[in-house]
Amino acid sequence: MSLDMVQTREQAVEFLEGYSFERKEELDRRKTTAGLVKSYLLETVPQAPVHLDLSSVFESAGARLDHIDGDMSKVWDAQSGRCIGLLEELLPRHPVFYSNEDVRVIDRWVRDLVNATPFLDRLWLSGWTFDRLWEKVVQINPGRRYGRLAFEHQNVFEVDSEAPEEEGDEELELGDAPDEVLVERTELVRERRASRFTVVERIEVLKERLPRLQEIYHPLYSISQLRFPAVGRGGHDFYYNGKVTNRSDSFADHRAHLLYVLKIYKQATEATERAAWYARERIQELPATDFTTLRGAPVVMRFSEPLTPQVFEQWISSTFRHKRNRFRLWGTPIPLGSKKVHVYGADRHLWQRIFLEITTRHLIAVLPEGTCGNTIHRLVTNVQHFVDPAVEVWVGDQRYQDFIRTAAEQQEEGPHDSGRGRG
Repeated sequence: MSLDMVQTREQAVEFLEGYSFERKEELDRRKTTAGLVKSYLLETVPQAPVHLDLSSVFESAGARLDHIDGDMSKVWDAQSGRCIGLLEELLPRHPVFYSNEDVRVIDRWVRDLVNATPFLDRLWLSGWTFDRLWEKVVQINPGRRYGRLAFEHQNVFEVDSEAPEEEGDEELELGDAPDEVLVERTELVRERRASRFTVVERIEVLKERLPRLQEIYHPLYSISQLRFPAVGRGGHDFYYNGKVTNRSDSFADHRAHLLYVLKIYKQATEATERAAWYARERIQELPATDFTTLRGAPVVMRFSEPLTPQVFEQWISSTFRHKRNRFRLWGTPIPLGSKKVHVYGADRHLWQRIFLEITTRHLIAVLPEGTCGNTIHRLVTNVQHFVDPAVEVWVGDQRYQDFIRTAAEQQEEGPHDSGRGRG
């Protein structure tokens, strides 16, 4: 059976389960004949009385949804006419796209899909979010099991470049790409003077040494990929831009890990929205009194050391000159001296307003009510990857990490339990 022959939800799950088992068998033999199952975690809009019509959203972006049953649909590429994956509304705000297409094809396809519509964004897992997920890996797995972490910090703004600032294909050097692709990507990374490497070590060893290494070498705060060990064999590779590769022999276990991370992410997003949203609020203490007050708090990012003038100027220029910039922001910077700009702009996801103050020492973001909290995650993640891996982030008087930690603590079930009860 192939994806285009799937007619029911049960058949879809059965296909992905069997396919995952076959690919794991091939991985153990170090020779794969087809692509692994990739899951792309997406963000739509905050929950509202009117449910977002995903069929219309995908159609406007060059894809077609063919509803199967329940909350699952087949996804067809409008240009080729091929069924290239499945879409499941795993949570109301977070649909998940599953595909077994070649990574070099499907990574770009998903990127183009998201860029084509303001109603879709990716999940953005910052190094601080990965820190908390890594704690969970340590908690639920024996210390003798092996863990895998990848770190990445690219100093792209130290080099004057006129090329559009787009994200790359993160899995090419860490996944199942051919050797010639790995060489090409390695050369590209070297030209960008990047700190990018992977560590595979026993969990107990990483637990002891990683915090000390991060204090010595700041790029280690910028975690870009984390492997959750599977219940059985293999694991689940989570990437910073919301892609997850199933290297286990079970799709059910893979899906349980997706649901676990999505629940944490959704709770953290909603909590930061409640804390950050700026709005006027009327207060009437007595019948004859009527006051207006402001609520909400700015998002403050303090750099670990001042940016050089070259990095600052190139960052501002690259971000607001190119339509497809890494930060997915739009606006015209207003210079207030050589080390400070104001931007009265918009987030290209939902085209909601955002106000920014950017200097060589900090970034301050003000999110009016209604601006998607995913904007904060994207800002933090990309600042860590391309500007300062050790940046400190606060929402008002609360640390950004505390929002993640609280959301994780509220998620009592572990990833091996969170998917039970749903088929």
